[in-house]
Amino acid sequence: MWDRSYRWQRLARVIAGVVALVAMFSATVVVSQTEGAERAMDGVAEISREASPDNQSTVVCDIPAELNARKGVLVFREGEDGKAEIVGRVIDVAGANDETDTVTILLTPSQAGAMAHGGKVRGAAPTLTVEHAFRLIISPDIPREELVTARDAIWPAIDKHVMPSLKERLTAEVTHSFEDLDEEDTELLNQTVDDLRKELGDLEEELLNRLANRAWEVIGVSGVAEGVLRKAGDGAENTYNDVKDWVKGWWGEKKETETKNSDFLTEERATALRIALEEEVESFINEKHTDIEKAFNKVMNVRKKDFIAKFEDKWGPKLYEKALVPSWSENEKFVLDAAEDYAADFAKRRLLTSEGGPRLLLAYALRTSLSITDEPLLVIAPDDSGKVQYEWIMPRLASDE
Repeated sequence: MWDRSYRWQRLARVIAGVVALVAMFSATVVVSQTEGAERAMDGVAEISREASPDNQSTVVCDIPAELNARKGVLVFREGEDGKAEIVGRVIDVAGANDETDTVTILLTPSQAGAMAHGGKVRGAAPTLTVEHAFRLIISPDIPREELVTARDAIWPAIDKHVMPSLKERLTAEVTHSFEDLDEEDTELLNQTVDDLRKELGDLEEELLNRLANRAWEVIGVSGVAEGVLRKAGDGAENTYNDVKDWVKGWWGEKKETETKNSDFLTEERATALRIALEEEVESFINEKHTDIEKAFNKVMNVRKKDFIAKFEDKWGPKLYEKALVPSWSENEKFVLDAAEDYAADFAKRRLLTSEGGPRLLLAYALRTSLSITDEPLLVIAPDDSGKVQYEWIMPRLASDE
């Protein structure tokens, strides 16, 4: 009985063992096909690669210590249309000196060898303020270069629509203001003009002498003689006409002959004289512009406080209300349209992909400014330079020094 019972127990154990092995094998086959199993296998493979990385899978670069990079920081690559692609992570950080850390980056299998011919590891510190987030987004162009782009997009609308109206109103308002000056304004301007004429006295005398000499060169003796003869001829003809009209008056005719008054110079000589005098004035100003500026600045510096007070208290507000405000109000639509076009172009270039998702720099700026992460941004940019170097994504401004 005991022998038979023992044999049944042994057989049961064997059968149970076979069933357990089959179940374990079946479960292994099923589980190995799941996503979790694939991740586990990838994790094991990644641990193996990190334990003994090859030269093609690693990138070593010196970066600024102020980035505070640490093991586990993800490394990106900017893909097509600005998309963010994770291509590796930092597996080692060693302090080279007080200002530099040496980082070792392990690339993903698909990116192995991407930096074999050289490239740049581009970095940016966490964007903890809105200002830094904005500057990161518009990198690699620094803010003032983006302002140039904005100016080129918006200024044409201002120049075409606002400026003509503003110039017209300013001219009209300034002209009207000079015609309607109060006693205090008139006294200030008259004193300034008198002071300026005193400072420019020697230059004024020199200019008059040069104009006289140039006029004589153009007119000459023949021109003067011609003018005298023309005037003498007019005088004789007018005298004859006066006598004739007087005689006719005796016969009851009241019609008077029109008095003739020819110009002293012929049209050709007058045109030549005008051109010559304009050229002489322009030449004089070009030669003496430094002396003229000194005299003008000397006079204006004496009256500067008076003019500033007038402009701030009276002239400036009046021009603002009478010229700037209406010119802008009438044409602001054109400027706003240009600003909207620039904003759309900025978003397309800097913020969003063609699919509407955030570009790499925008995504990172949002993550750090919203305190989702405080890790620095590291981006690889392969090239054929033959070496790996660090480059700031967000260039420093003078105010950062």
